[in-house]
Amino acid sequence: MMEAVRIDVNRAGELKRSVKEEVTPGKLREHVRTEREQPGESGRSAKVNGSIQGELLRLIKAEFWKVRHTLLTWIHLLVPLLGIAVFLMYYSWSGWSDEGKVSGYIQVLSIAFPLIISVVCSLSVEMEEQGHFQTMLGAMVHKKAALLAKWTVLAVLGLGALLLAVGGFAAGFGIMTGGMVYTPAQYAGMAGVLWLGGINLYLLHLFLNLAFSKTISMCVGTAELLTAALFLTGLGEGLWQFFPCSWGSRWSGYLLLYWKGQAMPAGFVSRSLGIGAVLTAALWGMIFLWYHYYEGRQCHD
Repeated sequence: MMEAVRIDVNRAGELKRSVKEEVTPGKLREHVRTEREQPGESGRSAKVNGSIQGELLRLIKAEFWKVRHTLLTWIHLLVPLLGIAVFLMYYSWSGWSDEGKVSGYIQVLSIAFPLIISVVCSLSVEMEEQGHFQTMLGAMVHKKAALLAKWTVLAVLGLGALLLAVGGFAAGFGIMTGGMVYTPAQYAGMAGVLWLGGINLYLLHLFLNLAFSKTISMCVGTAELLTAALFLTGLGEGLWQFFPCSWGSRWSGYLLLYWKGQAMPAGFVSRSLGIGAVLTAALWGMIFLWYHYYEGRQCHD
């Protein structure tokens, strides 16, 4: 009897010491990697489960599951519907031409998009902060897959919101005027151009929220809103290509002009798309390299 009690006491002491050990994101990630490298029932299955593609798909599914009953989902639904209602109400008595009304709506949408992105990214990172970033930093083999999954989910939600905002406006405006100014494919093209112009902003604002705080992200989002509005004027000539926040507004504006029969500006492809590709590659490379060494925003994360 005494021997059994002594053994239980020793086990209790070992358990107490193990509980006191600090579990860091790096240790947890190393533990997960070691567990997944163990041979299972099938070597092929273990290899697939440990691949970055399989892990990315699992993380994307987890992200969608995590946000489906949160404020993020309602923002992507209610904000477009509210914007549609406000503009249709205004356009019901406005004296603008039909083409001018559509162009004005797309311009306002492109200007507001950077600020909405900053709000969405702030809420998303705030959810991770409540769990001390363990989901993003510790519970995966390939660390960059967590950031890529969150970026992908937010970008997909943004695309859905833009399709709703543009498509819903097109349907409502068509009913109100009794005809379609542009074809459904052209409206879808407008939404796609706005989305392509803002996709880098999701990654940028995820970085700002992870590295600093939501206050910094919101301030940058506000500055981007003002910059996008300013660069729609002549002041943006020669400069807007270097500011991703103005890409969507400029590209959509040029697209509308092209559909009206006007030619694209000289050097549009080389100056806009070429510079955009270089800046995109640099932004992705720097942020994912930074995230490789990221261990949390605060010391206890």
